[in-house]
Amino acid sequence: MSDSRNTSQFHSVRLHEDMCKGCTICVTGCPVEAIRVRDGKAHILEERCIDCGECIRRCPNKAKYACSSELDELKKYDITAALLTPSIYGQFNLHYSAEQIHEAIKSLGFTEVYDVSVDALEVSRATADLINSGGDLPKPLISSSCPTVLKLIQVRFPSLLENILPLLPPVEVCARRARKELESKAGPGQSVGIFLISPCPAKITVARSPVGYEKTAMNGAISFVTIYLNLLEKLRNLRDEQKQVIKDESDVLNIWVSDADAEKDTSAEELLKLHKFHTDSPDGIAWGRESGEAEYVAHFLEHPENFSWITTCGLSQILETLEAIEDGQLSDYDFAEIEACAGGCLGGPLAVKPISESSAILRNRLRHRRLQAADLAAEKEGQLLPESAEKLQNEEVAAPPGERTAAPLIAAEFAAADRATGASPEAGSKVGTEEKNDYSSLRLTQDIFPRPARQLSTDFSKARKMMAELEEIAEQLPGTDCGSCGAPNCRALAEDIVRKKAKFEDCVVILKERYEGFLFGDGKGKKGHIETILKGRTDATKDKS
Repeated sequence: MSDSRNTSQFHSVRLHEDMCKGCTICVTGCPVEAIRVRDGKAHILEERCIDCGECIRRCPNKAKYACSSELDELKKYDITAALLTPSIYGQFNLHYSAEQIHEAIKSLGFTEVYDVSVDALEVSRATADLINSGGDLPKPLISSSCPTVLKLIQVRFPSLLENILPLLPPVEVCARRARKELESKAGPGQSVGIFLISPCPAKITVARSPVGYEKTAMNGAISFVTIYLNLLEKLRNLRDEQKQVIKDESDVLNIWVSDADAEKDTSAEELLKLHKFHTDSPDGIAWGRESGEAEYVAHFLEHPENFSWITTCGLSQILETLEAIEDGQLSDYDFAEIEACAGGCLGGPLAVKPISESSAILRNRLRHRRLQAADLAAEKEGQLLPESAEKLQNEEVAAPPGERTAAPLIAAEFAAADRATGASPEAGSKVGTEEKNDYSSLRLTQDIFPRPARQLSTDFSKARKMMAELEEIAEQLPGTDCGSCGAPNCRALAEDIVRKKAKFEDCVVILKERYEGFLFGDGKGKKGHIETILKGRTDATKDKS
């Protein structure tokens, strides 16, 4: 099977040429018009591609794929670490704990697993610190976590580059943390390999060619969809090795115990203590869903009541939002969380579960954390553990008018405190304890420059002539935007003609008219119209010469 694997390192979306039927579905579906069909095969225009992966979603022939690292590459290193993004936890049903997911990841050949969620909270703190400090910040600040959005701004909205949040994305912060820790533990001559488990092709590209900083701490990135079945099989094996104890279908807690413990007459109180191990998803996993980043930023602000933010997900919507920001219509907002995929990273092109299901899983994992916070609150206050935290929260206890019952109050306060510490209850305050809130290590170290892919020429005079020619050609084309020519629309074809990468006869309507002119002569068909088109093309060529 032939493919285009050996292309630029700046993009990860590739084409299996043997599988491509030249159907133009990817052409008309690309949000940045980065694909053309030539000679019956799709071709990606690298200068325009933003690695959104929309063509991977749409291709009915599965001809598009993300070129990622292979598991065999792990053999090159003595110590290997997998970086799990928050959205990965939404891809596995709730009865699989975070630790079990980590064990499944390690079974693929990794020696360590790191949660990007922890570092996402660090970025949220740094963002809040930046906003708290005041200063002349552009409004709104645009999140730097989505590499597709950064590339889109480079290509189509270069005036908004100054609005980009000047902080590293969480995956890079996590990679640097993992490398620092593992290299300090490594023995003489031992090599360390850091690999991201990625839900999208854009993050795979970041592992080779970062945006906004010189070098990445990652050695590669692995497409999640390529390892999903292996992980699922391992998780099912783990499930068979243990016994799941669920009181009833409505019980919010999934309690896992060994076979030996299951045979014991374990009290409800003891079982409740056991669930701590199995509700161990890091709080930062909310970053994986829509609005997650902005919500955490608000938690860490000194005055969250004054914080105004906007969230946009999905390519069609983010184009509208970026246009509105460029026009100054959204300058009242402090922060813009803009993500290329609908539903946030949960909707990545390399994710497996539908967004509706994965978002529900993530929501329930976070709900478990709130219940666990209530349990820990009861323990810390010396109270007896209730039969279940869910029962405690739903308990109808008489309270004075205007006052909340103690149970939901404890749950809410300790859940908020848990978010403020930014770590799982086991980790306590280990995260985010840097002296004087020094987040200098989290800042971008390079300017992000425009990628003027739509620029016709660097010479202004020549570009003006080419634009005039483009407008004239576009008027002569039928305007049906059918995509049969191999370009996404008639205007794109006109641009290709001006750039000498296409010809008039690529348009099937014009080709038909020309054929009719040859068949029926001057009195039939639309030969006169065709001659006008050809004359316009000849005159344009003369102007350029």
